Amino acid sequence: MYSNILIPISKDSNMKVIVDFLNNFLSQDGRITLLYVITSDKLPISAMEWRRAMKIVSEAQVLSIERGLEINYLVKNAPSVVQGILKEAAEAKYDLIFFASSTYGKRRDSIFGSKIDEVVRRATVETVVFRYIEGEPVKYGRILVPTSGYKNALRAVRMAEALAARSKGEITIMYVGPKKSDADKVLDPLLDDIKKKGVKAQKIFMKGSPADMVLEEAGKGYDLMMIGATERPYYYQFLLGSTADRLVREAPCPVLMVKTVG
Repeated sequence: MYSNILIPISKDSNMKVIVDFLNNFLSQDGRITLLYVITSDKLPISAMEWRRAMKIVSEAQVLSIERGLEINYLVKNAPSVVQGILKEAAEAKYDLIFFASSTYGKRRDSIFGSKIDEVVRRATVETVVFRYIEGEPVKYGRILVPTSGYKNALRAVRMAEALAARSKGEITIMYVGPKKSDADKVLDPLLDDIKKKGVKAQKIFMKGSPADMVLEEAGKGYDLMMIGATERPYYYQFLLGSTADRLVREAPCPVLMVKTVG
């Protein structure tokens, strides 16, 4: 599904979760690049900073060998982590920036953390943020995908389809709104297409508050929720206070959020 994936990493990165999850989406001859950004605009980099970077890279390298994956490693310096990530993404032909975090922002102006949020806002490459639950295995048996038919949510459906096909999982696509006829227009073509790929799927229509209804459904034993980032023009309207914001913060299961491009 993706041929060139950029993964920014830090001392808190759980490489096992990241590598195992991304292996489901990597094309046969695809390439993964791990990027560690040192926040410095001066060279040479201090010995302490270099040792910290090499420790993280070496841990990732051991895991990649165990998984039989070919992974590239980059250590770069930049005035800020965000600038380093965006610069690398702009200079190389990546088709995905992937973040994974077991924590997410507790402040009202941040969901995944200010650095990740800013990259999501500014990146011109498709960007995915995966919020997993530390200490719990990541499973894909039952996947919930709320959608209203916009491009980011539709991309989330396609990613769920690819994941379920590999894991023999089941997808539930969900529409919350006032009219069932509107739901049918969005969900029926998606459902038909998913089933043509040999993936088990069903649809759900509910009336009420989108966030409330989705969270209620998510509490019924789903392993994963996949959502599209809210499609609004300004950052503090982009996620903050939106349905996506509440779903990421309050969902009882891991959540993957995608912002596509084009």
